Amino acid sequence: MKNVIWGLLLLLWPVVVQAQDRAAASFSAQKTLLYPVRSADRLPAAIAWYTDFFGKPPTRVENQGPYPYAVFNVDATEVRLETNPRFLRLREPVFYWTLPTPQDVVAKYEALSANRANKFNGGLFRKMRHLDDHRATELRPEAGAVEAVAEVRGFIVLDPEGNQIGVINNPVYPPK
Repeated sequence: MKNVIWGLLLLLWPVVVQAQDRAAASFSAQKTLLYPVRSADRLPAAIAWYTDFFGKPPTRVENQGPYPYAVFNVDATEVRLETNPRFLRLREPVFYWTLPTPQDVVAKYEALSANRANKFNGGLFRKMRHLDDHRATELRPEAGAVEAVAEVRGFIVLDPEGNQIGVINNPVYPPK
């Protein structure tokens, strides 16, 4: 009987630990770097430069939609070349910290917004991410429910020195 209790305890221990970890939303590193590219016409040159720099081609190039992009995976870090104009104001690449859910991102944004001293690069954004092929598309309110799609929320806040700090949830790579 004693062995059965110890066996159950060992089996249930990960569940108990995981439940304790979920009590408060905490940050984890997402390992995503974003480099803005001025226009879709310049993306091929940027892809060529980064292919030469990293010594390997991108793992994904998305030419569909209004803002094509490319993704390189370098030592478990996703490097994105983005043509979306909202990223052109960036002075440097943005590192995004990950929160578990879109609701946690909104709560963090609202908490930071309460302090008028905080400045933001843009506002809170919302996208839908297709989990089956990892392609993000802009959220369209008229679009119906789509299977295998999850909501992504995020924002960029400036620290007191003007450094850009990204906050996002990522259904593809959720925090552990």
